[in-house]
Amino acid sequence: MSDTDVAFHDSMRPCWGPDGTLVYAAPPNTKAFDRSSRRTRERNGILNIQKDSIVSESRDIQFAKFSDEASAPFLTKQKAITAIELDQNDLPCAILDEHIPFSDFYDDREVRDPASKHEKLVWMLCSVLWDTIPGSNESIQGRMRKDMLSAFWENLVDTASTQHVALAKSDEEKAIASLSGHRVAEACRHLVDGKDFHLATLVALIGGKESLRQDIRKQLNDWRGRQVLAEISEPIRTIYELLAGNACVCDGTKGVAAEDRVQSFVISQRFGLDWRQAFGLRLWYSALSNDDINGAITAFAEDLAQEKETARPVAWYVEEKIPALWEDKDQDHREDLLWGILKLFAFGDTKLEAALCPENSQLSPLDFRLMWQLSQALARDITSLHFTDESKADEITLSFAAQLTNEGSWLDAIFVFLHLIDADSREKAIHEHLGRFAGRIGSDDSQSFHTLTETYLIPPQWIWEAKALYMRSVQNDSRAEVECLIRGEAFNEAHRTFTRKVAPKTVIELDYDTLRALLAGFAGKENVITEWNLGGQIYLDFLELVDCERKSRPVDRKVLARLLAGLPAVVEGSRHPDFLERVAVETISAAVAKAVVAMGKDGDKTDLPKILQLPLTEDNYLKHTVGLSLEYYRSAMVAR
Repeated sequence: MSDTDVAFHDSMRPCWGPDGTLVYAAPPNTKAFDRSSRRTRERNGILNIQKDSIVSESRDIQFAKFSDEASAPFLTKQKAITAIELDQNDLPCAILDEHIPFSDFYDDREVRDPASKHEKLVWMLCSVLWDTIPGSNESIQGRMRKDMLSAFWENLVDTASTQHVALAKSDEEKAIASLSGHRVAEACRHLVDGKDFHLATLVALIGGKESLRQDIRKQLNDWRGRQVLAEISEPIRTIYELLAGNACVCDGTKGVAAEDRVQSFVISQRFGLDWRQAFGLRLWYSALSNDDINGAITAFAEDLAQEKETARPVAWYVEEKIPALWEDKDQDHREDLLWGILKLFAFGDTKLEAALCPENSQLSPLDFRLMWQLSQALARDITSLHFTDESKADEITLSFAAQLTNEGSWLDAIFVFLHLIDADSREKAIHEHLGRFAGRIGSDDSQSFHTLTETYLIPPQWIWEAKALYMRSVQNDSRAEVECLIRGEAFNEAHRTFTRKVAPKTVIELDYDTLRALLAGFAGKENVITEWNLGGQIYLDFLELVDCERKSRPVDRKVLARLLAGLPAVVEGSRHPDFLERVAVETISAAVAKAVVAMGKDGDKTDLPKILQLPLTEDNYLKHTVGLSLEYYRSAMVAR
């Protein structure tokens, strides 16, 4: 083999541990994931490199986990407003009431970190756009909702507008900065301070009637035709354009003398406005008072599509120059989640999964928490929003559940699994998850067990089956496995394990109390268990035989008849009995043969010939062969 082939065969494949830990091999002293220092590797990046590692001469075995922040605490409010019910298939599922407002999904407390601030704004915007407005009829709801959005947007751009006012060089620029925050009175005051009383009077009427806008447009066209725009400053031209309802591009003049030529410019670019301020200009000054919200959203979207507007709604962390946890080649094309919410409200063809994707709002593309919560809240009849394919919704749910599992919140992952739309997928996912974390569930009086059965309505049978699997694969405790299977009402599986492993061992160890206790769990279920006559019934009759011997009372002939007929069938080759089962059957057969011989001595010799059909050990078989031969010879001599 070549050196490359040898290196390939000697390499260690990366693999995932049960708690979401990535185990991989790396040459010693290498930069993990292209990070320069150990501290950087441990703190930053989509994966956190664990400090503990296995060091060798040729390579190091290292461990890494995803660097997502804990998501479970953010589910507290949602769990409180979510109802867990049984669907038409009697499977537990989560139901989010249509009438629960978006305002119930977020806390009113002040937050400081940028991510939490942005998330709160997202929930507040959803509340403005979709929450029911109490005490209003449909005829005025649109106007009231627009007023609510206007107030929300004023607060959203307040800080940026204040900063622009402070940095503006002229009174006209201060007025534009004030208008970007919908502070009309303040803009008028700045114009008055600049002795521009006429313009201040007009600005007081901004965003009003269409007739005023038409007059201003006519005035601008007249100035353009007379080639006097060059004599008007850009800030004043901008204010007139806003008065005319134009919040995007201030057109210049072409084909004129150089001294009369005026360049076109984009308002937001010229005055350093961000996309939120640029959208606010359209909301407040382009749309008429009786227009709905959709008009402003559509106008902004069209300007972006035609590349007229340069203030693009980039993700908040890009705008604030906060580095993401991964190298995103499309980072500059990620859209602010606030803009995605606006598009979902205005356009029916906007896909939920595209607008809400983690890359638009999270530093890690693997942090699905906000995307999942928003998708659950938005995909209700109250919003008329739905996924184009239900499988997309389930993919998000599974991704978020995996995230919770990796961070150690396995019980909260069950809550998330309950939101799976497809019933079969929901049942399968919960079954697999319970099997994975059965060791953490505890006894039936533990808090985890109570939460699963009482809060999440998980059938106890599912839990006991998972615990049985844990007892088999991890604890290697067959008796506990049988007990769990019985409590999980998986009687056939419990009977199979009982007859193959547990019962033979108790017979060999003469532990009849354990055998009796386990058999009691099958009481009343004999008719639903296949091969009961070749399993549980054999051991039940054996206990009866032992009790008769202990108490010196006669053995029921029916018990002996069942044992004489069943024991040979148990060890047939087609059943593939293992070693322990054969030993137990031979032990039981010896006791049966002893009882038959004892009955023969009392004069009942009917079953004596059947002894040699029992699966006896060689010494017992020889012993009873000799005994039966002597008995036959003795009978023959007596007959002569």
